[in-house]
Amino acid sequence: MLNTLEDENNPIRAVFAVQKLNEGWDVLNLFDIVRLYEDRDGKAGKPGKTTISEAQLIGRGARYFPFALEDGQDKFTRKFDDDISNDLRILEELYYHTKEDSHYISELKKALVDTGIYEDDDNLVQLNLFIKPEFKETDFYKNGHVIYNKKIPKSFDNIKSFADLGVKQSNYRHTLSSGAGRMSGAFFKAEISETEAIKTRDVKLTEIPKNVIRFALSQNPFFYFDNLSHYFPNIGSLSNFINSTDYLAGLEISFSGTEDRLKSINYFDYLQALKGLLQNIEEDIKNNSTEYEGSDYIAERIHNVFKDKEIRVNKNDERARGQEDLVVNEPWYVYNANYGTSEEKKFVELFARRFEGLKQKFEHIYLIRNEREIKIFDKHGRAFEPDFLLFCKQRGRKPMTFQVFIEPKGEHLKEHDKWKEEFLEEIREEQKTMKIHTDTYLITAVPFYNYNNENEFKTTLENTLNK
Repeated sequence: MLNTLEDENNPIRAVFAVQKLNEGWDVLNLFDIVRLYEDRDGKAGKPGKTTISEAQLIGRGARYFPFALEDGQDKFTRKFDDDISNDLRILEELYYHTKEDSHYISELKKALVDTGIYEDDDNLVQLNLFIKPEFKETDFYKNGHVIYNKKIPKSFDNIKSFADLGVKQSNYRHTLSSGAGRMSGAFFKAEISETEAIKTRDVKLTEIPKNVIRFALSQNPFFYFDNLSHYFPNIGSLSNFINSTDYLAGLEISFSGTEDRLKSINYFDYLQALKGLLQNIEEDIKNNSTEYEGSDYIAERIHNVFKDKEIRVNKNDERARGQEDLVVNEPWYVYNANYGTSEEKKFVELFARRFEGLKQKFEHIYLIRNEREIKIFDKHGRAFEPDFLLFCKQRGRKPMTFQVFIEPKGEHLKEHDKWKEEFLEEIREEQKTMKIHTDTYLITAVPFYNYNNENEFKTTLENTLNK
């Protein structure tokens, strides 16, 4: 009956078990564990073997959080750890019920902390993050928009060739076997004859017998028609996949071998070369396609996205300090504090120094720290939460509001998150605009901010806003 517990109409509400969760049962909708005994085996404040196993049991229940609130959202990612006032946090909470035994509870907490499941409450501080009242009174907060996109199932409808999926068009190289052998002695130096010159011959796939190509395709399940039509919904038939220059007929194989071998290429040679070519094509398709992608841009009212909230951070972390001395009285900074990393605080300091220069060209300048409120998705469906969004409206007869994605990044993380910087560069190159009623938004971005490249970043940001 365990296999029915995730069914929509499952009638079971409680399971009485002894060591059941140790048997590899992945519990997806477990919200309460009740301990029905009172024994403990800890000594001198250290958790015993039984308590450690109970902590592991809690971990099995707390590890899973399989729900998605919208299409394309990752089911197996926690969503409300930093949003403790959100009512939907209950979907990610697990309660462990036991008799109030202070010794046992302290031992259990230690076991949970040691296994990384639980963060000690003594080190956490709850912070109130709120939008400044004066910003809430602005027309931008009431009627302005923030532009972002969503993760959606990838559509292959516009894929009409190998090139559309990034399959390399260069010739596949295949070396023919020589067809000859040589005998040499183990205890004497063999005479070495001159090696016959190796030459190359290019063979178009249209020159290879169709039955050989079909047989090669049949040996690889990736190239069964049902699977091919997933990536290439416009191929129509396997014959078209073979005969069209948009697909196989547009490719060539470069055979290398002696002159005699090149004159006598047989079906087996073709088959071996085709197998290698098809493996390369399969790898290119898999590397250049995903099941999800970023949607076109959508707009949402600012006041529907950025709101007051409560967050929890480690009191010993840099994030616990809010940089209030700089931002609390600045009308361009939307929140009452900046509970960000040291790199984020350095960026805000830079922005404060450059603000007067921006005022000459722009009005309604607002810097908003993205408290995990919005995500943007790249062409591979990967999620990215930029740390800041800068909004500024051009002065003049045809005002345009710039929305700039900004991501401060520590030196130690730059290489790991390189794809995010490349994504920001793509957004910057595209410079898309969006018309919303009478307002026009230009969506752009800048490369990572890092304190070590501050001057370079400053120049890039100013050039971006001057376009």
